[in-house]
Amino acid sequence: MKFTDPDVLYLLWAIIFVAGLLWYGIRKRKIIFSLFADPGIYPAILPGVDHKIRWVKSGLIMVALILAVFALAGPQAGFRWEKTYQKGVDIMIALDCSKSMLAQDIKPNRLERAKREIIDLIRLMKSDRAGLVAFSGQAILQCPLTLDHDTFNIFLRVLTPDYLPVGGTNLAAAIETCYSGFEKDSDTDKAIVLITDGENTAGSDVEEIAKKMAAEGIKIFTIGVGDPAGAPIPDLSGGFKKDDTGNIILSRVDDKGLEKIAAITNGHYVRSVAGNMDLDQIYYKQILNTMERKALTQGKKKVWEQRFQWFLLPCVLLLLLEVILPLQKKSGRIGVVLLVLALGMGSQVRPAAAQIFSSHVTKGLEAYDAKSFEQAKTHFIDAQLENPDDLRLYYDIGTAAYMNEEYGPAEKNFSQAVESKDPDLRHKAMYNLANTKYRLGKLSQAIGGYEAILKSFPDDSQARENLEFVKQKQEEQKKNDSKEDQKDQKDQKDQKDQKDKKDQKDKKDQKDKKDQKDQKDQKDQKDQKDQKGQKNSDQGKQDSNQNQGSKNRKSDQENQNNQGSSPKKQKRGDSNGDESRGDSQGKVTDKGPEEKNRAGKENQVESARLENRLNRLEDKPGMGMMPLIRQQNIEKDW
Repeated sequence: MKFTDPDVLYLLWAIIFVAGLLWYGIRKRKIIFSLFADPGIYPAILPGVDHKIRWVKSGLIMVALILAVFALAGPQAGFRWEKTYQKGVDIMIALDCSKSMLAQDIKPNRLERAKREIIDLIRLMKSDRAGLVAFSGQAILQCPLTLDHDTFNIFLRVLTPDYLPVGGTNLAAAIETCYSGFEKDSDTDKAIVLITDGENTAGSDVEEIAKKMAAEGIKIFTIGVGDPAGAPIPDLSGGFKKDDTGNIILSRVDDKGLEKIAAITNGHYVRSVAGNMDLDQIYYKQILNTMERKALTQGKKKVWEQRFQWFLLPCVLLLLLEVILPLQKKSGRIGVVLLVLALGMGSQVRPAAAQIFSSHVTKGLEAYDAKSFEQAKTHFIDAQLENPDDLRLYYDIGTAAYMNEEYGPAEKNFSQAVESKDPDLRHKAMYNLANTKYRLGKLSQAIGGYEAILKSFPDDSQARENLEFVKQKQEEQKKNDSKEDQKDQKDQKDQKDQKDKKDQKDKKDQKDKKDQKDQKDQKDQKDQKDQKGQKNSDQGKQDSNQNQGSKNRKSDQENQNNQGSSPKKQKRGDSNGDESRGDSQGKVTDKGPEEKNRAGKENQVESARLENRLNRLEDKPGMGMMPLIRQQNIEKDW
């Protein structure tokens, strides 16, 4: 037993003070009576008066007060399981992170104030899922839909204008990214909260995207941040951002465009000038009042039973007895009769409560008789959730599961029912549990179960017959296993013999191949030797021819020297031809390494660029999901 408000039990100390007052009153009364007359003449002057009755009445009051304190403390005993459903809607929040959000017309700046308002909105959301999209010239899904609102806040706090590499304001990309962040197979109502401070600078058709959202049943709530008159945009290099002509750029809210987007989807538009974005009003008045909250998650929770009536009922009866108990002895029987009547009236509520409590069991028995075992199991489970301490319900669930050939759940529930103190229920549960073990093929455990039944209930003939039957099955299984083992051993032996034969054949083949290879090598060596001798013979002939040719060339050269300079031109031409071929060959051989070096340098540059990008993404939640965006020239990068 436990108490919902145990601090109330400190009131028991006050009962000591009340007891002292009652004791003081009775003692004071006796003193006054003793001063008035002698106690021996009390029966004559005060017939029927007895001071002991006052002590009894005071005791009844004391006990009633103690019971009242325990009833006020909220006693609880026993519990039941209830199915719980968590209902909510899916909300995607798109936050503008462009440079214009650094304008300080709202303190400290537009972006920081927007993040604080979003955090306040998340605190209001209890069972609604929230997602976050950060956008400027491009949009990314910063945080998917989640019920973990603390994680959502972590992803929100890191957002800055430098977080996204592309400047500008692309409302269409923000809405499209929000739409892709919703679960397509979820039937929950969906909403988009778009928070921005400027007009759409991307040039895309936002209205077409809004019509698409309206067709999908998604509402868009737009919030314009900033002063309609415009505010200068701080420049990172100092001063304010200027256009090409040198004029300071003012960021203005496009009220009409944002209001039109919200109107297309039956949403709502709010303009925030002083920083109050009315997100709580949008959440309570627009989202909760106009959108249906459907189940997101479901489960079970333990609900403790209130038992204050255990203390309150006797408290009331004792107080009633104290009131009707007379101070004179002759009327004492009236109080006893009234007490019996009161106790009789209080005991009439049990059958009704028991009848209501067993409604699921009744439905389960009807389904079981109709051989709808799956439905019967469902009703028994519902009854067990309401009264988890009743082991009879575990037996009913196990029986329905057994008849439905679900032996695993049957074994689990019968194991629970075996713990019952009721001998009859324990006997049935042990018998069905042993049968279930047999159905699951656990013959040894089934035999142990039947033996346990015969040990506790030796007159159970069915358990004895089942024990003999299962033992016979176990012997047959052992014989079959031994036969299978023998067969497996024979198969293994045959496989081994075949393997040995195959190995011998492979060895023989390898030997034959080796002999053939040796013969081939010997033949090749012989051929090489013959070729070498032939080559030497040819070389001798060639040398003799060369000597003869050199003599002839020497004779020709002497003749040419006498004739003129034409051989020099021929020699110069041969030299140029060789140099030309040499240059050409040099270019071919050098081309490969130059291309490899050039490709290696490019890879090194690309690797360094990616490494710098990874260093920039370090320790920033959500940046890992950002797509790779090449550098772009944005005309309006605010």
